[in-house]
Amino acid sequence: MFKFTEFTFLVVFQTLFFNFSFAQVKNELSIEQLIVRNAASVYFQSLGEQSGVYRGTEYTGYPFRLRDGHQFFQSEEISFGSVFYDGILYENIPLRYDIIKDQLVVRYVDQVSGISLHKEKIDFFSVHNHYFIHFKEDNLNSASIPAGFYDRVYDGVVEVLVSRSKGTLKEVSVEGNFITVLKQKNNFFLKKGGVYYPVESSGSVLKVLGSKQKEIQDFLKKNNIKFRKDPENSIVRMVKYYDLLTENK
Repeated sequence: MFKFTEFTFLVVFQTLFFNFSFAQVKNELSIEQLIVRNAASVYFQSLGEQSGVYRGTEYTGYPFRLRDGHQFFQSEEISFGSVFYDGILYENIPLRYDIIKDQLVVRYVDQVSGISLHKEKIDFFSVHNHYFIHFKEDNLNSASIPAGFYDRVYDGVVEVLVSRSKGTLKEVSVEGNFITVLKQKNNFFLKKGGVYYPVESSGSVLKVLGSKQKEIQDFLKKNNIKFRKDPENSIVRMVKYYDLLTENK
């Protein structure tokens, strides 16, 4: 149980961090904010096992051996990132994102075990220099985008969001049971004027953008950008160029 002074300190930091938005994480901080966040980081490290970021369930992995791939985003290696969890921002936390189970996993203080964080308590997190926003069911209203974690790969006048997932295939061989991890699947969305649009081709991107279509097509041709070869990079470059054209009109 916390002492009174520790409990008061925790409440103060919960209040200070509650209003930290996703944009503030990415923007330059004032000296005062840096002092507060550094103090909070030291405090949570001192809590050890009592830290709120360990409030979750044991990560159990998979019942069969994995073959030909892994379940995590980008790499199966630990990446130090941040997570806004249950109203508190935790930074420099050892994380992995299992995109098969759609679970954010924190390495426990024993440096071996994993803790799956409660999904409903996550507002956003960063891992491998990617920033994922949690679109929760009760906050979507009539938005035409499914609930879940979305990687915001471009944040401009028009936003580019990616939902990432992997599937599995169970195999039985003479050596026993295995799970083959299938290739990562990415679903792309544009947010324009407060509305979300799924896109899957250069034509669908141009349709959402509406104007400057000829200029964008010329840009793609001039820079030899092939949508089918690299859809994600193509979408980001198209949207960036659209933002540039509309800003300078």
